[in-house]
Amino acid sequence: QCRLLRRVASRTGATCRFFSDISSSGSSVHLHPHHRVHLLFGANTDVGKSVISSGLVRAAASAGCDGWQSPVNYIKPLQCGGSDESFVLLNNDQQEGRRMNDIRCQTLFSWKTPASPHLVSRWENAPVSDEEVVSKLSAVLRDIDNTENNDVDNNLETASITTIIESAGGVLSPSSSSPFNKTTTADHWGWSTQADLYAPLRIPVVFVGDGKLGGISVTLSSLEALWTRGYRIDAVVFIEGESDADNNEYDSIQFGKGNAEALREYMSMRHQIDPSKEVYDELLRDDNAIVCLPPLPLMPIPLDEWYRSNEGSFLRLHQLLDKKWIDRELAPEEEHKK
Repeated sequence: QCRLLRRVASRTGATCRFFSDISSSGSSVHLHPHHRVHLLFGANTDVGKSVISSGLVRAAASAGCDGWQSPVNYIKPLQCGGSDESFVLLNNDQQEGRRMNDIRCQTLFSWKTPASPHLVSRWENAPVSDEEVVSKLSAVLRDIDNTENNDVDNNLETASITTIIESAGGVLSPSSSSPFNKTTTADHWGWSTQADLYAPLRIPVVFVGDGKLGGISVTLSSLEALWTRGYRIDAVVFIEGESDADNNEYDSIQFGKGNAEALREYMSMRHQIDPSKEVYDELLRDDNAIVCLPPLPLMPIPLDEWYRSNEGSFLRLHQLLDKKWIDRELAPEEEHKK
């Protein structure tokens, strides 16, 4: 992979083509091809987006390339109550004394109340428009590029930057509301869904499915919502749902693993019906693109051991995301127009 990175980084005047026309004002973000960015969406609230984000940050932070330690970035654009940024930092603190890449986390907009952004922005009288979110996120991505350019330019053969962006709630959960959003009416401030908010950025996605009983429908409908908006899904991750302690009859059923298999079957059937629709084939092409991880330990047990035991799975996922990014950068120009 480092050899591929060298080919990407050495391309004269190369800029990342995943980002264009990202705001209504017509501004654009052109990132260097060494800067890999993925956006995490979830099938719903509480499916484990922050857990997976932290695992991907851990994998990127511990995966050096020829000894070069490049920075890893975590961005939470919208935060309502609590701090996912603190969670990511807590679960990436000095992994057994190993040398780690620099981890940088930031939250762009936050509210105190743990509720939907479209409500808390009204309750706390702190509106944030879609354009503000996209513009701020774009500026942060540009700043990451500019800040690291000197180091990268001096290490063109090995450098790569990883940025993980975590959305809020589910795919169609509301974003923050604002009187400046286009959907504002006389009765209420307008808002967009998470999927519509970030769609103009065209950032490839890591999707966290629902690993519990009943999670197949919300997983499939969320993925279809992303595909219809033009998103590329590079990987789908499930966390095995906890068994019902009061119902021993179903203790042996692995709903997360079953949901992952149902997703594979669904995409295979859809691909047979319409072979021209490549979104299904892209996920079926690689066995590591759909992953089911073991259940999380019960609270308040720390996640240290869980992360250590799943280190290989996160590293393989990290390598898969790197490979897909590299393959797209090396693909013909026509590929990027899709």
